[in-house]
Amino acid sequence: DVSANGSVVTVCRDVVHPQQMLAEVGRCDVVIGMRLHSLIYAANQLVPMIGVSYDPKIDNFLKRLDLEPVGTSTSLAPEALKSEVARLLSENSLWQEANRERIAVLKEEAQAPAQHIIDFLQQQ
Repeated sequence: DVSANGSVVTVCRDVVHPQQMLAEVGRCDVVIGMRLHSLIYAANQLVPMIGVSYDPKIDNFLKRLDLEPVGTSTSLAPEALKSEVARLLSENSLWQEANRERIAVLKEEAQAPAQHIIDFLQQQ
């Protein structure tokens, strides 16, 4: 029980707008995610993340940040997850510094297609 140690786990059920979800993720100390967008939101907010693999797109995203999944949807060792959560909670600022530049590159790459469309439309 995580609450026995003063920790809080929140499940966001009523968040429907992406900006709301970004705000909620930004309040987290660590995000454990197996859906790609949960990890993207965590990266966007520079929140340390733990990926659980169920699809190659999760592995590929984590690899872009030089991270590995802690396990898979069919094989997840509780002790490995617990250990990784503890490490990230104690090394939050180190994780952020180590990943700040890589995340900035991902953000730039994500904006490039929209910028190409804007440039094209301005030429018309």
